[in-house]
Amino acid sequence: MSDQMDILQVGTKNKTVRMFAHLNRSRSFREKNHAFAMEGSRLVLDALDSGVQLQALLLTQKAENQFGDLLRTKAPRTRILLISDALAKEIADTETAQGVFAVSEMMPESAGMPLRGQTCMLLHCLQDPSNLGAILRTADALGTDGIYLFQCCDLYNPKAVRSSMGALFRVPLRRIDDMQAFFAHCQAQSLPTCAAVVDRDAVRLGAFPLQDGAAVLIGNEGSGLPREISDACDVKLTIPMALHSNSLNAAMAAGLFLWEMAKT
Repeated sequence: MSDQMDILQVGTKNKTVRMFAHLNRSRSFREKNHAFAMEGSRLVLDALDSGVQLQALLLTQKAENQFGDLLRTKAPRTRILLISDALAKEIADTETAQGVFAVSEMMPESAGMPLRGQTCMLLHCLQDPSNLGAILRTADALGTDGIYLFQCCDLYNPKAVRSSMGALFRVPLRRIDDMQAFFAHCQAQSLPTCAAVVDRDAVRLGAFPLQDGAAVLIGNEGSGLPREISDACDVKLTIPMALHSNSLNAAMAAGLFLWEMAKT
């Protein structure tokens, strides 16, 4: 049997097409099937270069002509299905579909628990998938030993996947279920926990040596960190801002903390 499977032309009733559409819409369906949907040549190629296992590829004829040989080289055993331009527009999550779609297995968590001297970030109850993706993209660019997620939005939401620009496949990630256990672990590792807060009386960002090792906690977009969480941290840090401003977008704030941690 050849490594290259036959390319089949399929329509709306095809099982893989229906699965892709459900994966795009439903978190519970993604979790039940331990799979997620991807769209766009760059994202799919980034996934393959990062060792992500694809279950199937859906391509328009134009995409097959442009990317088919490369995709078959990188994923020789992945089933490729041909779809019409009309169907591509129907299942796409963006208005300008590129004609490259993939169904992928979810990835195993790649971050261990933080260790003394490492720099990491915990996102607490983040709800906007675009913010989550943007933070992962920044973490990928600046470097981090881990991004930890506590009761956040779905990591595999199409907006999070797309806005991460492939960082989802490279940044060390881990879900946290117990904040008390996380604090206890950091304390045992002598790793300072730092709450990002909006408080002019808190320590100014830059005045605490994050680059020497720290776990920075970023809170929910609307309400920030709960008081009991920020009070449990070793230090509260704030980003100096103009007097007329009292907050920053969560992704922007996280980016500034990641930048500070990356300083040498």
